[in-house]
Amino acid sequence: MARALELGNAEGLEAVSLRRLALDFGVTPMALYRHVRDKQDLVNAMTEAVMEGFDLKVGFRSSMRWTDRVRRAMTNFKEQMDARPLALPLSIAYTGEGPVSFWRMSEDLLGILLDAGFRRREAVVLIRVVSNLLAGYLLLLSQDDTAVRERLGPRELELLRRRVELAQLSLPQDEFPNIVESARDMADVWLSNPDRWWRDIVDLIVFGLETMLERRHGRSRAGPA
Repeated sequence: MARALELGNAEGLEAVSLRRLALDFGVTPMALYRHVRDKQDLVNAMTEAVMEGFDLKVGFRSSMRWTDRVRRAMTNFKEQMDARPLALPLSIAYTGEGPVSFWRMSEDLLGILLDAGFRRREAVVLIRVVSNLLAGYLLLLSQDDTAVRERLGPRELELLRRRVELAQLSLPQDEFPNIVESARDMADVWLSNPDRWWRDIVDLIVFGLETMLERRHGRSRAGPA
């Protein structure tokens, strides 16, 4: 597992295979099956190792409202994922068997949402939805070419921005009136580091959760339809 983690950190999770590990150890792939059932078993063990120590409750205070705890938990999630490059691909590849550390995050979030007043099933669904949204955002960050753009000089960056803007201005205005009108803003935003919008993403999720809870409580006071 330690060698698999070294390989994954150096070359990405897709480089990890039992055949590759066997080659590194100078044994046949079948020899590894004495230690793991299959590659998925290895991935699950790697997930346990990488997710160990994840703590979404860092910075929590008893006086915090549930919305503040959700905000803090999401920021902790992002910071701790950023510190472990393999954590995101492993959590996506993980099947749900074995690791206790993986489920600790869900336990913490479930406690927050249940305390807020969400029903149990509803809270579980929302944890899944929020997890998908955050994973998609972190995947976008990991694949974004901001670092490449930041190495461009001001003139090269402005030329790139103008090319993006021109591409949008070239769209048929009768079919894309809003994009054509917003071309400059679209180009500026599209070429920005998506990490700039982290606070907006957190706001969107938290305000959405608040609205859902208020709407459900409103229905409860009104009685069944």
